[in-house]
Amino acid sequence: MPRPVESPEQAEILFCPFCGDGFEGLTECPEHGLTLVAIDRLPRRGRSSPNEVDFFADPRMGRGGVLAGAALVLVGFFLPFVRARGIEASALEVAIDGAHNLWLTPVAAGVMLWVLSARRTRQAMRSARLAVLGLALAGAMPLIYTSRRIGVMAGSNDTEIAWLWGVAVIVAGLGIAALASVRLGGAAKGPG
Repeated sequence: MPRPVESPEQAEILFCPFCGDGFEGLTECPEHGLTLVAIDRLPRRGRSSPNEVDFFADPRMGRGGVLAGAALVLVGFFLPFVRARGIEASALEVAIDGAHNLWLTPVAAGVMLWVLSARRTRQAMRSARLAVLGLALAGAMPLIYTSRRIGVMAGSNDTEIAWLWGVAVIVAGLGIAALASVRLGGAAKGPG
């Protein structure tokens, strides 16, 4: 229970050292139970605004889904992608061995991460929503094309192929990033 200040002449505004909220006539923060301090004794905060993020991997304001999706795409690129004739290959190996368009998939994920590192304010992130969605779709196109070409080539040679879990991880990452692009920058705050 917050304790009120004993005398009216002490009724200055004091601040919670945790949340930074100011209270008049109290000595403890009603929400955190901490002793309130004068404004000059508040700890310095690095964040300049609640509508801005300080570091690249900050998942707030809808950034978490895009970060997770792009990371999954990059990880999935190194996981087993396809098996044919007893040989397994990652998407990296498939890209090196001739499916050069498949390089566009991790490049799209890298550009998504660059967009997040360059856009730190709520408004800047909102303006990048369509770009992130486009990057997720652009990353899916070479994956679809290469998968189709591998299937056609295997069918013409009567070769059995098996799609491995690297494909699922890449597809999941692109899907997560596409869905998260809608929430990038968070919801708009109403007046008040």
